[in-house]
Amino acid sequence: MRLGKWTRWAAFVGAVAFGAAAHAQPVAYTHVLPTSSVTFSATQMGVPMHGRFKAVDAQVDFLPSDLAKSHVSVAVQAASIDADSAQTNALLTGADWLAAQTHPQARFTSTQFTADGAGRYWVSGTLTVKGRSQPLRVLVTTHPAGADLAMDAAFTLDRTAFGLGTGSWADTSVVAAAIPVQVHLVVSP
Repeated sequence: MRLGKWTRWAAFVGAVAFGAAAHAQPVAYTHVLPTSSVTFSATQMGVPMHGRFKAVDAQVDFLPSDLAKSHVSVAVQAASIDADSAQTNALLTGADWLAAQTHPQARFTSTQFTADGAGRYWVSGTLTVKGRSQPLRVLVTTHPAGADLAMDAAFTLDRTAFGLGTGSWADTSVVAAAIPVQVHLVVSP
């Protein structure tokens, strides 16, 4: 008789749990948290340097169960660049590099998400830097960060395609053309 009560109780708990799961809404991640970052590295005359953008703004609508409705837009304020040197920051925000006064933002806007396995998505879109736009396809990996979701991507920007480093900086033997960029977004439901 005790086994019968236990069986009925287990069946009740299972039905409640299954019913809740069946009626649960898919999680949509829409709130970007301040721990998000955009960092980069460059090589000048063979010496690596690193930097980041202090002002990162992103709008994310990420619905893993309905990628057609997913969208991301990430913008950095050009004037917020921080390369650990006031002199370098002034140079990078100037006309030869980011031209922050005439082009205050660099922005990526997605056009398509495509799944590539668990927690992996190819995101296609347009990257606009210094008024020049180029298509970009980047692999984004996702993983839980407590109740939030971390979205990480890395890509290499060809600075010459965006007019970054003109004048005496145009020579790619002085500053390499390839600029690795890392994006880390933390989003919450």
